[in-house]
Parts: sequence; structure tokens; C-alpha cells
Amino acid sequence: MKTLSASSPRSIFQVPHSEVGPTFKVLDEHGVTRDHFDLLRANNGDNDYARRVGRAFVQNGFDSSTDTRIARLLLGKSFVDVCDWVALYSVHFTAKEKKLALKFPWDEDGLQSPEPWQRKKMIKDTHTALFGVEKIGNDPLTVAKWITLHPETGQPKFYYTNNPWHIGQPHTDVATLSPRWHLLRTEIVPGSTSKLPEEQVKLLPAEYQLPSTNEEVTKDLLHFRKTDVRPNYSKWARCCETTIKTEKCSDEYPSIVGYFSEYGLFLNRWHGRHHADVGCGATRKFGTLTS
Repeated sequence: MKTLSASSPRSIFQVPHSEVGPTFKVLDEHGVTRDHFDLLRANNGDNDYARRVGRAFVQNGFDSSTDTRIARLLLGKSFVDVCDWVALYSVHFTAKEKKLALKFPWDEDGLQSPEPWQRKKMIKDTHTALFGVEKIGNDPLTVAKWITLHPETGQPKFYYTNNPWHIGQPHTDVATLSPRWHLLRTEIVPGSTSKLPEEQVKLLPAEYQLPSTNEEVTKDLLHFRKTDVRPNYSKWARCCETTIKTEKCSDEYPSIVGYFSEYGLFLNRWHGRHHADVGCGATRKFGTLTS
């Protein structure tokens, strides 16, 4: 997991000097000594001790539940909850949102059940769970906002950053994620390429549906940031929206996300004909609590 830089909105480097003394006083009262700070600075902070302390600050600062502890254990790095959002993007959560995040809706049996498309694998091995975020700061977390958070100068990044074709599309400029849990297949549905749109949908069991573009983008970015693995490296995942007509785009083209290589995450539109690299994404319907 990447840490916040000194330029991050709520970086500790921006703590006023007047707050440093009281903070050290609280730590001193709980047995923290200068020796502990020496350990933190060892190897420029790139050590297991520093990582454990960092996780304690971030993760233990939030309540957990039996559901979320089990889910984190089973899903490992493919699990993104409020503490990950705080560490990666300094997101602020309301008390209501933190309460919602404690109610992970898929039980242990469900996560360890065979997944629909590869029965020898379990859902926990092929899916990514994330808690949805509607805003970062005062800005809605749209796909357009994601692009500003990940400019072309770093990684991960988007392929289209300057004057993209999808300006004016509701699924990129307006849509956000509901503050609830989302469970998506990390890669496209096996066997879903070289099929027509209506044929792809038939591959989805009743408890699944096509993901929104924002869901798919968010899953790809967060999965990469936690694992350094790019989902759908050479494939497109079809999403549930279609384009509207603008100066740069025709209407009724299915939205697709993928080809997530070092060149960036691609957002594109699909003509809807057979294509060897276009499959479909899959997200578990909210409310399907078990296997």
C-alpha cells in the first residue's frame, strides 16, 4: 500500500507546530520513547516496524466487525475498506458511512463458495471487495475526478488525460459510487470475449450484473494500488452504460474499461460486434448475502 506524500491534502508534514508538542505528550503518556522514533527512521522508514506502526495508526483508528475482519482475512489485498481509503486518498467518512462499512454483506461461506465461471476457484480468489465512496473532499468521485487524482506523470494513470473523448458522458462525468460494499470479479468473465452484448449478459448468473463504469475503474485502480497487479491487462470489461451523442462520440455504444497496461487505464466505447479482446465485467448484486 502506498503512503501519503508531503503534498497530500492531510499530510502529517502540514501539522501546525502548535500541535506537535501535545501529540508527543499523548504518545509519551502511552510509553512511546525516542527509541521508537529511531526504529521508525531506520532505513528511511522502509522497514517492517514502520509499516506495522503505520497500519496501527490507520487501521486501528476505525472500528471493525467480525464480518469485516473475516472478509479482510479471506480476501487479503483484494479488500478495500475505510482505512485503505484514508491511507491512500485521505477520504473523510461520516459516522453513518463508517457504520455502513461495518456491515459486510457477503458471509464467510459465500466468499469460500465456488465462483460461477471457474468452479475450481472460490469467490475470494477471483473477486475484489471495496467500500464505495461518493466524494473526495467536496468533489464527487466521478471517473473524471479519478483522472485528476492520477495524472499522466505517475502510476497508475489513465491513457486519456488531456481533452478525452468521453467529456460530457454521464457515466464518466456524473456517476458516483453508492457508499456501500461492492464485490466485483477482478478480471473479465471467462469465455465472454468474441460475443455479442446480449450473449455476454446470458453468462451472468441471477446474483450478478454488469458493473458501472465507475465501479470497474475504481476496482482496477484500487486493486493495482494494493497489489501492483493490473486487472485486465490486455482485455476490455464491458460495463452497464451506453454512450450519449456528443461532438466527440456517437450514442448507444457500450462503455468498456481495460487494457490496463503501463500506458494507462483505457476508457473506451465498443461498436457491439464480436471482438476477441472485449469481454464483460461482473459485479455481485447488493443484497445477495450468501452463496
